[in-house]
Amino acid sequence: MNIKQLIAGTAVGCVLGLAVAGAAQAQTLRYAAAAPVLTMDPHATNDFVSQMVISQIYDPLVAVNADLELVSGLAESWEHLGGLKWRFTLRQGVKFHGGQDFSAEDVAFSIERAKTSRFFTAFVGKISSVDIIDSHTVEITTDDPDPLLPRKMSNAFIMSKSWAEENGADEVPDLGAEGSEVFSVRNANGTGLYMLQEREPSVRTVLARNPNYWGEATGNVQEAIYTPIGSGPTRVAALLSGEIDLVADLPLQDIPRVDGADGLMVQQRPQLINIQLELDGSRDVALDVWDKDGNVLTVNPLKDVRVRKAFAQAINVDLIVDRVMRGNAAVAGSAAVPGTGGYYADLDDHWAYDVEAAKGLLAEAGYPDGFQVQLNCPLERYVNAEDICKAVAPMLAQIGVDVRVKGMVWPEFAKLLVNGPDSSFHLIGAGPNGQDTQDTFVDTMMTRVPDIKQGFFNWALWSNDEFDEIATEIQQTFDEARREELYRRGLTLGRENVHAIYLHRQVITWGLRDNITATIRPDATVPLETVVIQ
Repeated sequence: MNIKQLIAGTAVGCVLGLAVAGAAQAQTLRYAAAAPVLTMDPHATNDFVSQMVISQIYDPLVAVNADLELVSGLAESWEHLGGLKWRFTLRQGVKFHGGQDFSAEDVAFSIERAKTSRFFTAFVGKISSVDIIDSHTVEITTDDPDPLLPRKMSNAFIMSKSWAEENGADEVPDLGAEGSEVFSVRNANGTGLYMLQEREPSVRTVLARNPNYWGEATGNVQEAIYTPIGSGPTRVAALLSGEIDLVADLPLQDIPRVDGADGLMVQQRPQLINIQLELDGSRDVALDVWDKDGNVLTVNPLKDVRVRKAFAQAINVDLIVDRVMRGNAAVAGSAAVPGTGGYYADLDDHWAYDVEAAKGLLAEAGYPDGFQVQLNCPLERYVNAEDICKAVAPMLAQIGVDVRVKGMVWPEFAKLLVNGPDSSFHLIGAGPNGQDTQDTFVDTMMTRVPDIKQGFFNWALWSNDEFDEIATEIQQTFDEARREELYRRGLTLGRENVHAIYLHRQVITWGLRDNITATIRPDATVPLETVVIQ
């Protein structure tokens, strides 16, 4: 199946197999991906590998199904009371894995705790209060009207207040700081279908099925063992040898090999993510940018929109999709992602590939001979990331820009951004955590001012006053016609000013045993509740 067929058939093809009713045999799923789980604390990071595992242990107030539609979670229902207020009616009879009763106190505690995390300000940062009406009712008040609050709640996991306080985990640990190894980093106590059984950081994480789970699940997995395997060939070897049952990021070059092997199959679905290159848009002196003689440039060339457009036009994204991604991706030309609110296909045109035009733009900006720059590249986080970076280097060399590719393992790369950002040119994946382009606007495109809860993931330090006004307004706008105007203008500004160089949208590729049926979710989660092992 080619990528066009895959995207067109997303709604139909997302389910790998039918649920097996009543299946409850003791089954173990051994699954792997490239990156490690960084923590068990549900508010300390929101990288998708960590969240893939954490979301099996902790539940949010509002859940999402296989198509990322909102469904009830720990909240049975919710309603907008008008203005700034929302009411959430909570489930009764739910218990945490440690035996504590779930109540409104845990919700209020968890939201206030998440508000202190720099990774979750986009979801809960503008909540001014959580009022406990009774033991199973809360009213949430926001600083401004918030039409997307229920969807944001799907990203805010609920902890036991008493458990956190008893174990000194009432505050969110900073994973990038010394002394951050608190109890919640290695231990967990949620209400989810799975309980944490064993945790060896960077080695493996073992989950056991919760016999007292409040909800329903179609899967029969009793134990799940997640193992990070950074090397693609090693992951494939583990799958072929039977040591692993499911690889969640099968290397593209190994698709034919796995698909042709006895007892194995390959399944794919487009992921809600843009793979993009981000260029330093704010610093007066960029990091790791030099003239042709190796001297540090005292003026940041990457701030100049002409240089940014030159980079965009010098990169042949069609060639990257065809050769590097082997056709398993779709060219991107917009910050919005298909399948999410605020995406418009007519705005999704990539910059035209034109080397001569790019050379002219560089010369106009004052760099006729080009310069040197370092491209920071996460090695195992995205599909073929290193190969993408290596392909970009000779393309930019055609316009006189010499690129030094620096490969970094994911934890090292993540700290480079979170603790700075200490990068002026890097490859990154970006998508709306709340499945709406508004999140992209607020999280990754607004001027980065973490103290006022905007632009925390704007690692490029891109800034545009008109865009900030648009992103501010859309957060408070319920009227759909006005929201469309704001989406369109914001996306147009992002492209015209090269907020980032959007490359492509990768495909989630699983290699798995043919006795397994499951559901691929477009957010790259492996939802264990749907996995059935025959």
